[in-house]
Amino acid sequence: MSEQHENGIGRRSFMKAAGTVAGASLLGIGTAAGAAGDGFDGTFANWRVREAQKVWDRGYRGRPDRTIGLTDSGIEARHPDLGPWNGVQATTADEELVLTEPGADVGSRERNQVGSQHEAGPVTVGPGSFATGNETVITEFTPQDDSIEDLDATLSWSPNADASNDLEFRIDLQLANGSWEEIARTATASMPEELTEVAVDPGKTYRFVAEQYINTTTQATVTWSYFTYTGDLNTLPEDEVFAFLDEDSDGPMPKTVGWFNETSRYGTYDAPRDPDGHGSHCASIMGGSGRASAVEYVERKEPRAVLTAGDTREYQVKADAGTGVFIAAYGTGIELVIEGPQGRQLGGRSFDTEASTHDVAVAEAPAERDGTYTLTVRAAQGELASTARCQRVAYGRFHEPDATDGDRAAGAPALHSGMAPNASLVGLQGLGDPTISLGEYAADFSRIFNMRAVNMSWGYVGGVPLGAFGGQLDDTPAAIKDIAEGGILTVAAAGNAATPANGNGAPGVADEAISVAATDHSDGLVAYSSGGIGGQDEDGEGEYMKPDVTAPGGSLTDLANAALAGDPDTPEGDQPAIRDYTGKAGTSMASPYTTGTVGLVSEAMEFDAPAKIALPAPEETGFEDVLRLKQVVLATASETAFTAAPFHRAHAPTYQNGGRDPYEGYGRINPDAAVDAVTRTLVDGTGVAADDTASFGELASVGLNLPEDSRAVAGHVVAPDGTIDASVEFSHYSGGNKGMTKGAPHLDLFVYDAEQPAANGEPNIVASAQAVQGSGSVSLDVSSDDSDVYYVVAKIVNVPGVVNGYDVQANFDLAVDYTAAQLPTLSVSGSRSDDGAVFTAGQTNHVTLTVDGISSQLDDTDEVRITDQLPTDWTLAGFGDVETRNGTELDFGTVTAGEVRDGGVTKEYFAEAPSSTGRYEFGAASVELVDGAVEGLRGDEATFGGTDTNTVVGADQNTASDATDI
Repeated sequence: MSEQHENGIGRRSFMKAAGTVAGASLLGIGTAAGAAGDGFDGTFANWRVREAQKVWDRGYRGRPDRTIGLTDSGIEARHPDLGPWNGVQATTADEELVLTEPGADVGSRERNQVGSQHEAGPVTVGPGSFATGNETVITEFTPQDDSIEDLDATLSWSPNADASNDLEFRIDLQLANGSWEEIARTATASMPEELTEVAVDPGKTYRFVAEQYINTTTQATVTWSYFTYTGDLNTLPEDEVFAFLDEDSDGPMPKTVGWFNETSRYGTYDAPRDPDGHGSHCASIMGGSGRASAVEYVERKEPRAVLTAGDTREYQVKADAGTGVFIAAYGTGIELVIEGPQGRQLGGRSFDTEASTHDVAVAEAPAERDGTYTLTVRAAQGELASTARCQRVAYGRFHEPDATDGDRAAGAPALHSGMAPNASLVGLQGLGDPTISLGEYAADFSRIFNMRAVNMSWGYVGGVPLGAFGGQLDDTPAAIKDIAEGGILTVAAAGNAATPANGNGAPGVADEAISVAATDHSDGLVAYSSGGIGGQDEDGEGEYMKPDVTAPGGSLTDLANAALAGDPDTPEGDQPAIRDYTGKAGTSMASPYTTGTVGLVSEAMEFDAPAKIALPAPEETGFEDVLRLKQVVLATASETAFTAAPFHRAHAPTYQNGGRDPYEGYGRINPDAAVDAVTRTLVDGTGVAADDTASFGELASVGLNLPEDSRAVAGHVVAPDGTIDASVEFSHYSGGNKGMTKGAPHLDLFVYDAEQPAANGEPNIVASAQAVQGSGSVSLDVSSDDSDVYYVVAKIVNVPGVVNGYDVQANFDLAVDYTAAQLPTLSVSGSRSDDGAVFTAGQTNHVTLTVDGISSQLDDTDEVRITDQLPTDWTLAGFGDVETRNGTELDFGTVTAGEVRDGGVTKEYFAEAPSSTGRYEFGAASVELVDGAVEGLRGDEATFGGTDTNTVVGADQNTASDATDI
């Protein structure tokens, strides 16, 4: 089996874009800018921005006091979209996460080697298996010197032809029960493998382990040295992270608010840097501010021209050094070119003929000098070009980055912002090693940085651990669970291995994570995206499937534009490219698209969701909260088996009616529907009286003209005991291509339990309907002691005759009714007994009342008052604790419902008959709630024992028989 992708990336290196080096004309060329130019049309912005705008219009852009993080190759905080940095560095000291300032401000702390270097080996390693791997313990060791705090270790091996042996290197700690726990790992696909500054405790036992996944053997050797520290480490208070929110500053607000670099894999940088550029690209997708591409000046043209070989449309823009220029165009088969004042080509973009005429091509370049820049639209492929079409063009100039906030605030649209442009960023440099650290210190990262989600656009390209072997050779899945228990949701790339046999390696395989496969902008699954296989829980709790969702990751001919990092060792002023953008494609790009969405949803869920599903403050967020956040993203995703049918490449998903497809999971994420699900109240039933109905109705729309159209509409119902009825009814089509439709749309309608996700945070469907002809309804009986919350989501499944990219909207009536249940009335059971039916004047009657049952809805501590009705003219003759109210009502005081249930309550009294002959009625006896009505019950009083009519023979009657004739 080949160990290389076509772009030369090794099997165990992190997931870079598949095929990113596809020719200069395919690269998104960078720019500089910041605020919107007068007349700028947002439809010319990056596809990602156009979809995110629907959520921004709802008031959610992320918050600077909430962060999303990433473990990756780094983050270039000098890029305007990712910076500036607030100067806060996180590090570990004495098994705690602490904050420092880099450089001279860290204090006098120095690292010194303890003793001489140690060596173990050579040891025979292998052969291994691609599917299961093979691990070899090189040696066990126990640090003895009490001064030892950490170690550096190197694994080398021979033979190593073309790095084909590709060993992974880890350190395990022996626990008290004799088992082993991984504490550090490296897998760089290079030799040697190095681990640095791994904390160890003297007296504890550790082991070095080499993992082998190739069917060869090699001789491996480990060398290591111990270190201690002298001097003091200057630390910062935790509130320093967001201190800028309380400060006045003329410059841009910090964007990167934390930097964690505990590994030398990408070099030891004491400031946020990115030697590879991969992490910066991902960070830009999930949360870039757009300061480097905010529009200051714009012109619009509508050539609506057919271009053949040699045909062009040229436009010129004057720009000052430090700003930038851009051109954006709608069309097919076109190419964009930017030339500087001296005629040198600075960048461009080719737009594939597969793209819809509703898609936009964007190219940009930094202005390195003052002058006039020439922007050209021409047919792609030069002399070999077939006919191209250019419909609309926008071109212009960017702001100087420090003069704008980009898309952090409304009113300043940029070309290439991230999904959550106002969220703050935390960079953790490295892949697996900082992931283990984040798991160990998750609660600290959550508390100190208010971290909501972390992106992991890396993994084991071959997919190990995979399938039933997930979690057995790698502690990453366990670390992902630790991260979730610390209140942080992990979003991870599914992988670019293309086939099921190679898909879903760690970290994406972890059941607590959201694993993301990649699509093009028409929602078609790209050929390189992994999928089709699951994992086995590391805790032995069973098997599960992956991936979870899809998101745009770009195709080889339509790359995802985001920040270009530049050279980490070159000063910012010496490299204008540090304001630039570049294009990449991969599940690495789909994952941060989803992480940014999670940042938006978590903001909405924390501040505007009903209390029972709202996220608590980050430091109070726990495991169950994380799973509820995960469910929202999955439940509002939409299936693409029909809407994107022509665009699916190697894997075509099948319709699952809300279930999981092996390749797209639950479908394409929908940021707007996810936010609406938690913030949009369709019906609140908490104040609805018994048997009454509260209703919601609107004409809703889903469509195929992406990204402007929504794929799903959503909201929630707050429901105590009662019935939820929801329905969709197709009304009509709209849009320029509506004439191409061939029948009513297929819509799916779902009701999800918002409070109780299914296993691993998957969607918990409690009712669903397939509206194959555009009409469907569901009914759900709900019962709870308190109001529960349910998501109602309607999704587009199919529009016969058309697919994504066509201007067609399906309009339908969405109706939701909540009918409150008929409440049971307060009920009691009891009896009455007395001395007889006939009494003479002055005779006493002994009456006994017994209460032996009461409504189950009452708590044992609820108090009730027992009363009886004394007939007129009868008088109370004593016996027992009883009072007379209004002359005829007898009050026996209060008892608790618990006393009634414990064996019944008896009350007695004597009544003296009047002197007048007649029939007299006792009762009815009753109980009444002392504190009024109780939730779940109708009424606050109930009778028992019935009435009892007695005859009195007065002084004027001589015989009993006369009395009975009355």
